Amino acid sequence: MHDKTVRRRRAVLALRVVLSLILISASFGGSGGGPLHTVQSGFLDVLSPVETGASKALTPVHDLFNWVGDVFHAASQRDKLQKELAAAEKEIVALQAQKSASTDAAKLQHIDTTLQLAPDAPVDASVISQPESLWVSHVTISAGSGDGVRVNDPVIDPDGLIGTITDVAAGSAIVTLINDPSSGVGSRDSASREVGLIEPQAGSPGELQLVEVSQPSEVKLGDLVVTAGERATLNATLFPAGILIGRVTSVPSATDPLGTITVTPAADLTSLETVQVLTKVPAP
Repeated sequence: MHDKTVRRRRAVLALRVVLSLILISASFGGSGGGPLHTVQSGFLDVLSPVETGASKALTPVHDLFNWVGDVFHAASQRDKLQKELAAAEKEIVALQAQKSASTDAAKLQHIDTTLQLAPDAPVDASVISQPESLWVSHVTISAGSGDGVRVNDPVIDPDGLIGTITDVAAGSAIVTLINDPSSGVGSRDSASREVGLIEPQAGSPGELQLVEVSQPSEVKLGDLVVTAGERATLNATLFPAGILIGRVTSVPSATDPLGTITVTPAADLTSLETVQVLTKVPAP
């Protein structure tokens, strides 16, 4: 039974092929009329709906393949653009770091020139370990004894005084910042010329206070406080005169004449990058 079915299908297929060949030959050699042409037209009329239906049925498939191709192309373009963006961002970061370093170097050069710090043998360094919080008052820098750095050397950054060297290794050193409880800097109000001592403000690690001032009422809001150029105590570090420490942000009131003179540091002690160690400050 199965063999008969197969033979029947083959016969039908052969017949269709023969009919197709006859119709094709007639289309080239026959005239525009006649019975054969009628048969040909009828045959095409029969096949045309089939062809149209197949075309309509295959259109979504064709569209699907086009969509898949577009998706893969878009994904490829996305990956390419993401790589280009990442490369551009790296270049921007590098340029920003270069610009920041150049700006810091220019500021330090201006300080050195203005305050005539060349005799103090300034040594440039980078901060390689930042304080983890305002309560941590030490940083590590990339210069050490091999660069001429010694304990008690003053350290500045492009904005002003930041501290002193308290520990030295061959290629690095520890800087104790001016907001450390052990710190004390002989200072002067640049406007009133009142001399005092800058020390940390208890309970406010981001602020300093100016104490031991003979006439506190002479110190005004907004005054700049600079190093006095003299030792506040026998064991204090000597800082060159005129280095900016900070700005007065609060003063005693008339009702509280013994109040605190608060000074906000000029340097951001929580975000230090480029610093300079003054390795040969002469004795007064």
